[in-house]
Formats: sequence, structure tokens, C-alpha cells
Amino acid sequence: MNNSGCALRALLFSGLLFATCCAAAPPEPRPAAMTGGGATQTGPASVSQPLHVNLSRYVDGRPAAPSRKIGDIRTTVIDMHGTELLLDQDVSAFVTNAMLGEFGRSGFRATDVDNAGPGNAAFAVTGSIKDLTLNVAGRDEVSIVVETTVRDRASGKVIWSGVVTEKADRYAGVTGNTRKSIMRYLDGALATVTAKTVSQAGESMRRAHPELLREINAMAKAVPGVKVLVAVPAPEVIAAAPVNTGSAAAGRLSIVTNPARAKVYLGDVYYGLSPLKLDLEPGVHALHVKLDGFKTVSEKVSVRKGDTTELELTMER
Repeated sequence: MNNSGCALRALLFSGLLFATCCAAAPPEPRPAAMTGGGATQTGPASVSQPLHVNLSRYVDGRPAAPSRKIGDIRTTVIDMHGTELLLDQDVSAFVTNAMLGEFGRSGFRATDVDNAGPGNAAFAVTGSIKDLTLNVAGRDEVSIVVETTVRDRASGKVIWSGVVTEKADRYAGVTGNTRKSIMRYLDGALATVTAKTVSQAGESMRRAHPELLREINAMAKAVPGVKVLVAVPAPEVIAAAPVNTGSAAAGRLSIVTNPARAKVYLGDVYYGLSPLKLDLEPGVHALHVKLDGFKTVSEKVSVRKGDTTELELTMER
């Protein structure tokens, strides 16, 4: 089978593997199918419109670039032969397609700037692949390291930058590996990297444009395997101090707005910035909430003796 004397290579074709001589011409690149395994990803906060991001093709920064080889086969795989593991497309295209898919699944409008142009996206995403290795042996070992940078397109400011690392190993089991099980393992590891990247970068992007959201998480949790280099800080949590405007028999009105720090009026009287708690005489009160750049919100609220009435308002442009 190997008449030329060169090493056989196992090509990874969107979940299919077959053996070919290294002298054979490589096939045309095509998108690889991504599985959904490998990470649990919560979507972004509720958005009034999807944040638009442009992704440039990730740069293959591996020492072996631009080789499509991602590892070696050092043990028997049931339905394939070969000693080297290769992708059927560039490593940069493989990662870029996976990242585009993850942004889309997480509620963003993601476009490939190399194919679709910049458009009117709010953010530009670039990145590089530091490592993408899968060695098939007694224990399969996978290592993926991807650095990503997100910039505000209008200002050029870096909104988020970080390096996500996923390193894992597994025992394939008594039945051994198959061509499909190898691809699923690689897809799962890459899905973990893309999910962590979008989760962390997306948090900074939402903080940079809070006016597009109905709610924002107060704090981004630390995620194992993520080294954050630059991020938009979490918004300051402002305690809502009660304002006593009534008697001991008053009720309480609690007002929270998104975005915060909106001006709160009862009738024509200004009481302070949201979030705000007011002790009021029982009855119906005319409330007006104002914030520069947003429509004024007017509500009639009922305050009951001894009770707290909670009001959450989303400001609209």
C-alpha cells in the first residue's frame, strides 16, 4: 500500500478518517462538522438586538504551521491505517468555523469578515492558534491553546483579550478508537475552547454596550483554563439606600433600572438615581424615570401600607 516508501497519513475528514500516502495531493478545504459536546454554555443576557461581531480568520501560530498535521497515531485504530493525523482543511479555517458557530449559538450575529466584509459590526474579533494537537496512543492526548482579541470597531479599543487552554487525555476503552470517535474527541475539546472564549469575551462585549441589553450579569465568573489579558470591568454595584418620604405607616417602593443611574421623579419632584428605595404614603403615585439618550418611562404605581412594591424598568432608546 505504501509503494513510495513514505509514511502513511490519516486524513481527518469531518469525522471520517482514511489512509493516504504523503505524496498524494491534499483535497480542497471544506468546513468541518462540529459536534456540540465538550462544554456547557449559557447564552448571553437577553438582548434587544443581537450584538454583531466580525471574525477575521484565526492565524495558525503553531511551530508546525501551515502543516495540516495535528498529531501522530501510535496505536491501532479499528477502521483506519496510518501514522500521522491530518485535517482535511487548514487549522486556521477549522478553528475559525468553530468560533463562528459558537458565537451564533450564543445569540450573537457573527460574520466572517474575510468572506462577507466588515459591514456594520460593533466588534472585530481576531486571534491566533498557539497549539492544536491530538496524539492517538494508549491514552489519547489533546492540547488546544487559542488566543482571542476583541476590539470595538468604532474606537479600536481592546474590549477583551485572553488565552484559552484545553488539555485532556483519555483511555479509549477496551474496544479501542474508531475514526468517528477520534473526530468526536477533537470536536469536543475545541467546543470547550470556543465556549469558554465566547462566554468570557461576550461578557465584556455586553458590558461595553449595555444599552443593547435587557439585563446584564453583574460579574463574570473565573473559568478554569482561561487567562484573561484585557477585559471591561464589571459595572459598579450601587446599593439602593432607602429614602424616607412618609410616616411610620408608609409603604416602600423599590426601583431598579437597566441601565442604572437613571433619574427618578415622583410627580415633578426629583428623588435620586436608580437603584432607589423610597418610603411613601400608601396610595397611587405617578413615577417618571429619565436617562439621557433613552425614552422617559412613566408609570403609575400603587404603594401599600407595610408592603414593598418592586419595580424593574428597562430603558429604551
